Amino acid sequence: MSEILFYAAPDGSTQVQVQVETDTVWLTQRQMAELFAKDLRTISEHLGNLYREGELERAATIRKFRIVRLEGKRQVERDVEHYNLDVIISVGYRVKSAQGTQFRIWATRILREHLLQGYTLNQQRLRQSEQQREELHSALRLLRRLTTEEAGVGADQAAGLLRVLTDYAYALEVLDRYDHQQLQLTGTTPEAVYELHYEEARRLVQELGQRTQAGGLFGREKDDSFRSSLAAVYQTAGGEEVYPSVEEKAAHLLYFVTKNHSFSDGNKRIAAFLFVYFLDRNQCLYRRDGSRRLADNALVALTLMIAESRPEEKDTMVRVIVNLINQQN
Repeated sequence: MSEILFYAAPDGSTQVQVQVETDTVWLTQRQMAELFAKDLRTISEHLGNLYREGELERAATIRKFRIVRLEGKRQVERDVEHYNLDVIISVGYRVKSAQGTQFRIWATRILREHLLQGYTLNQQRLRQSEQQREELHSALRLLRRLTTEEAGVGADQAAGLLRVLTDYAYALEVLDRYDHQQLQLTGTTPEAVYELHYEEARRLVQELGQRTQAGGLFGREKDDSFRSSLAAVYQTAGGEEVYPSVEEKAAHLLYFVTKNHSFSDGNKRIAAFLFVYFLDRNQCLYRRDGSRRLADNALVALTLMIAESRPEEKDTMVRVIVNLINQQN
């Protein structure tokens, strides 16, 4: 990407607009005439001589930039030839201009700064890319661990896990095509139109138990952790919501209710049901074509992954869930 800078001579006698791109600076013939205080014909003659003598190659030192200039009373856009720093320095020597030396010193400093900035940017991109790959590897390591016999996950469930992680890996590959990107909580719904309160959640759990004829200890709270799980979804810091989007709230609702084991029986079923209910009430469960954003087997797989995951894997789990239910899915 090109950048426009302004060069001013130390004595203030000359000011020239300079195009900076491709690790060099560019001036038109007219700008060189202004810089060196020579007429346009003199600059043109020196350009012709240095190319004719083979001092520089035209193709390597000339570029056309589209510029807007005033012609009479009209502003006109035209492609105009610009000459790089090698040409500018050569012309400066030929016209024996002290301005040429001053401009060369200024241009060298500017280009050095651009090179340093470019190095810094490339280092940042490298770190982001490494972080992105590590997140993918973490998710895949989690998959391998959960699909071992020790984890107690069956073949059908493992297939569901693999499908979920494949989707997750694909999302990372898509994000990797964009510069400066890493796995982020993008494409989310900014405001929740529905808030799930403890009293309603208790009623929903009871209705779920009745409809599924669960009976026994299903839905019986062991302590106050269920109330705490719901409150954690809506926690704030500095007056701002910690989980501002619908998808983030839903993902944490599924995670907290699954991991906190608030009930004597039915923790995973209750967590999955409230997760789906919350998305539906916030109009985020279905796509525009009426299909669900998350299939049954994916919901089962996600819930099992959360149940078997370690606490330090929480952020990875939440990012997986959000990327599977966001508006881009």
